[in-house]
Amino acid sequence: MDEKKAEALRLYGLGVPIRRIAKVLHIPRSTVARWLKEPIGVMGEKKEEKHLQDELWDRVLGLLTFSKEEKGRTRVLSIAQTYRLFEVELQTKGIKSERTFRRVLEQVIKQRLGSWEALELKRRDKSEIAEYRKSKGKQRREKGEWEIDATGYTFKGERYFILAVRERWSGAFLSCMVAKVREDTQAQHYNKAFNSLDLARFLISLFKEYGLPERIITDNEAVLKAEIITRGLEHLNIPITRTKPYNPSQKLIERAFRDLKDHLRYFTSTHTTFEDALKAAIESYNKSEHKYEHFNAPVIPEHLHATIEYKQVSEDELRKAFRERFIRTVRNNTIVIDNLKYEFVFPFEERAGEIGRNRKAPTVVCYRDIENATILEVWDEKETRPLGIARLISQDAPSLDPTEIKELRNKEKRIERRKRKLKEELIEIEQQEQQTQNTADFFEVFNHEPSSQPAQPQPEGEELDPIKLFLGGEEQ
Repeated sequence: MDEKKAEALRLYGLGVPIRRIAKVLHIPRSTVARWLKEPIGVMGEKKEEKHLQDELWDRVLGLLTFSKEEKGRTRVLSIAQTYRLFEVELQTKGIKSERTFRRVLEQVIKQRLGSWEALELKRRDKSEIAEYRKSKGKQRREKGEWEIDATGYTFKGERYFILAVRERWSGAFLSCMVAKVREDTQAQHYNKAFNSLDLARFLISLFKEYGLPERIITDNEAVLKAEIITRGLEHLNIPITRTKPYNPSQKLIERAFRDLKDHLRYFTSTHTTFEDALKAAIESYNKSEHKYEHFNAPVIPEHLHATIEYKQVSEDELRKAFRERFIRTVRNNTIVIDNLKYEFVFPFEERAGEIGRNRKAPTVVCYRDIENATILEVWDEKETRPLGIARLISQDAPSLDPTEIKELRNKEKRIERRKRKLKEELIEIEQQEQQTQNTADFFEVFNHEPSSQPAQPQPEGEELDPIKLFLGGEEQ
């Protein structure tokens, strides 16, 4: 067992993957992983150090640090080019893939130079280092990537939530959405202060003003993972990146919020409303100089963001992307959504052959514009082809205000709960009445005592003669 363990450590030091080590030595992969996690003795450390101090790696690092200036730029060899040059010699050392080469090379660079940035400093000019330096948390800042996150602020004793959008490369705040915490709710988190329809309208306004971003980076809040949001971004081919929970270092906007609040503290003393103060703070932040890790000198976010070009999309396409989606059943040529009735005649040819028990209410997929609730676009159940348009037949056009819709739904839920409670109480009362009646009948039967007095004879009634009655009285 000790021989296999030593061999496994030797192969792993040469860059052989755990899967291949387990296959060669005929042992489970979990055993190999456990051996590698155990502290390595002095002999193992010497072997690994000797392997990393090999003359081959001296030549590899020498080639990686070699540079040449061409057209005002420093030209160096990439890691892939270096691997191809030393591929034959690396295979003799047990390194048979570029992936393994990169993993072992990382160990060599950390032992000899300390980090990848130290390698870049050694082979590039100082003026070019900013392009290859990674930001905090190893987060690169690419042009056109937007971050969406929220924070809170207290103004004149009232709590506000701010949902902000920030461009990562320039550091400019694009816009903010504000929600005031109502006294009857006292929401402690912005997930309850905003809803998906508000966020959809907010994104449509941003895309109309600037264009489509290259990527959107958000956390895992429910309002940001709503079906209408994810489906709309997928329709517009905008990738979504979710940050890891409880890892704020992945969100660069968190540090920007601190600087924004420094500006906001000043403008809240000069403006009467919070919305005006926030607007002035964002404008001041974007026009001020900031020092970022990926730039050598202080920059102005507003000037940098003006150089970014976005893909433009029409307003109709944006509203088509962010539509409400419902799955409903057509009954009596009617589709019901949120107590709203829409008239829709299902095509007869679609239901040919459905007679009697085989006739079922068809299921359809409906799309509704978030700004116009009077029309539905109806598709078949698999969404392969459109079936037509359904029009609202209610008397009054409904309001699409999310607050009113939410209050209406809550009212309907309260009425349904009250109905169920009343039905339960009525059933309970009927059961009690039935039980009381059964008990009374029981005691009436078993507590009945016969009378001790003899029965009085009933007087016999006189017989009536029909002839006498017909003649008008009795004979004298």
